[in-house]
Amino acid sequence: MHFKTLVFSILTVFSFCAGANAWEVHLPETALDNSLILVDKGKDEFFYLEKHGSEITRLHYPSIHGEKEGDKLVQGDLKTPEGVYFVRGKIQVPLDFEMYGDHAYPLNYPNPIDILRGKTGGGIWIHSKGNPIEGQVTQGCVAIDLADIKALDKYLQAGTPVVIAQGIRSSFHKDKELERKQTQTTANTPAKEHDEAPLLSEAEAEKLAQSGNLGANALEVMEEKEQDFTQMLSSFISADPAEKNAQNGEQAQTARNEEMQAADTAGGQDAEAQEAAAQEMPAALQNHAEQEEAVYADNSKDADFIRQATYDWNNAWADRSEEFFDFYDTEKYSRTSGSFAKFKANKESLFSTLSWIYIAVDDVEVLEGPDYFVSWFKQYYVAPNHKTEGIRRLYWMKDDTGTYKVCAMEWLPRAVKLEHTLTDKIKKDAPAFIEKWRLAWEQADINAYAAFYSDYAIQDTRRGLDQIIAQKQDLWSMKKPTKVKFSDMTMSMEKEGLVVRMVQDYEDNKGYRDRGMKIMTLIPKGSSWIIAKEWWRRL
Repeated sequence: MHFKTLVFSILTVFSFCAGANAWEVHLPETALDNSLILVDKGKDEFFYLEKHGSEITRLHYPSIHGEKEGDKLVQGDLKTPEGVYFVRGKIQVPLDFEMYGDHAYPLNYPNPIDILRGKTGGGIWIHSKGNPIEGQVTQGCVAIDLADIKALDKYLQAGTPVVIAQGIRSSFHKDKELERKQTQTTANTPAKEHDEAPLLSEAEAEKLAQSGNLGANALEVMEEKEQDFTQMLSSFISADPAEKNAQNGEQAQTARNEEMQAADTAGGQDAEAQEAAAQEMPAALQNHAEQEEAVYADNSKDADFIRQATYDWNNAWADRSEEFFDFYDTEKYSRTSGSFAKFKANKESLFSTLSWIYIAVDDVEVLEGPDYFVSWFKQYYVAPNHKTEGIRRLYWMKDDTGTYKVCAMEWLPRAVKLEHTLTDKIKKDAPAFIEKWRLAWEQADINAYAAFYSDYAIQDTRRGLDQIIAQKQDLWSMKKPTKVKFSDMTMSMEKEGLVVRMVQDYEDNKGYRDRGMKIMTLIPKGSSWIIAKEWWRRL
């Protein structure tokens, strides 16, 4: 019986120590796309991870966190928040060296989900201290030793994702050869050699982070700005928790030693019971391992769903589809980002007036938070009246039906260098699209031919796809095309869309032939194009 208790204790000791509101995250392999910071509050560990192909760079340091245990809920509770956050930049003004060292990187706490849940406070940083962190605590920030944060300076870029949890489990952030770095006292510079500044309260720390004293590359949530179309066009073609944790660890170890001793005694007194318990332990551990794998699989499945939903959300936006609004949790969005009704009305107005929207997306990443997911990606948006580029973040939560919906967004303007994707679309995809359309026409394949047109397309005097197809069916019932050839093709991106001009030579099986100028307007649709307008005039 004692042996069974030992097995149960090994598998559940974390839960008892972590606290009722602590969050433990299981990260699948796909959680690491580029770079990632992991902060394990339960083990006082800080990881910086960077992926290069199949290789992972791991930097591993001891860390400390807030004076009080558990997830941060209100301003001044001295707790370190748990969830998914992002580095906002680097503070460029002198700090209280003893309290913060000379490097500080604000995080975006409270994030939109924190705001949705009514959490308050701010001024949560990654920083250092003027003396070794061992035995110290923070007011809610994450701190590592001075030498360590200096080594990390080149990696801690604005926008770097940070996962903070009471416990972190993954198959990639540790390996069997990785051991915890010991604190190096000699690596810290005495505080007396630095100018001291007043100790900052949580509110003052947040005010400082918002004051504009961040590095030049800092990412801040901003409104999207319109850009003149003529400018746009040129871009196209041409108390000591550390000690308490240690004490908890010692107490837990003592308890485990006592249980092991009791189990050994029981085993000596009852060999049959000991043998039965010994047989049960591998089975229990195996069951625990299977449960862990199941959690990883579920999280990976959810992350894959969010990743695909992120692409679908962008495509629905580019298609100006009503389905775009189905991605949102209207009530939660209204609480985090303003009235959803106004947001929807504005977007519907744009969808009805804009002839086309093009959206390029790259580097979609996904991370799990406490009962939510965050996806973020590079986005390049172009429409006849507007051009913008940057990093967009979507925060996803399950609604009452168990479906993940967007409940908040963040937009961070910056150059993402995706203009080439539209240039590539024009130079490569558009000619390929036109060639497939030409073949469908030459082969008189009415279904394939129809698929290239918008429902509201204009073709000479015909309006709408129904009229276009009816005319072709009547014509092809009497005579079919035998030759459709294009030459001297030119393309230009204009307000109506991609305008293609080319010389057309046509023949049919009754001996009719003509030559003329074909002018077509293509608009983006998903990852391809669709014909919006088509004219022909004889040469």
